[in-house]
Amino acid sequence: MKNCLIIFSLLLIGLSSCEKQVEKERPEFIGYWSGGSYCEYGFIYLDISKKSKAYFYMLDYSNSRDYSSSGIARANDEKLIIGGVKYFTIIEYPHPIDTNVERKHIYNYSDGTSKIANWKMVLDGLYGSVDCYDGTRTYYMADY
Repeated sequence: MKNCLIIFSLLLIGLSSCEKQVEKERPEFIGYWSGGSYCEYGFIYLDISKKSKAYFYMLDYSNSRDYSSSGIARANDEKLIIGGVKYFTIIEYPHPIDTNVERKHIYNYSDGTSKIANWKMVLDGLYGSVDCYDGTRTYYMADY
């Protein structure tokens, strides 16, 4: 029994060391990311603070559905994890975009501002919960 506990503890330490908080290892994820319209009557956003605290929110007015998830944001080469259990599969890492080629206006639902995005990332789903959102979505951020 004692050996089993030691092996389990080492396994947990090993798994958690593969995922670094975004503030330390992957600061390009930090910011307010708009996923745009969820449908005709809704929106999605992902807000990650400088202390790696993440908040995901989705609202669909058409069927009175909303979903939120929060926790510490961690990332590895394949996933952006929120709260240790829920995760997005990273399709395209955050990167600057040429605003002369790709002009995307984003609305920040947290502070009521609208700006032209200069960063982009593509994520798939939010997996790990019963009421999960799935599907590939492009997220935009204005960092100015």
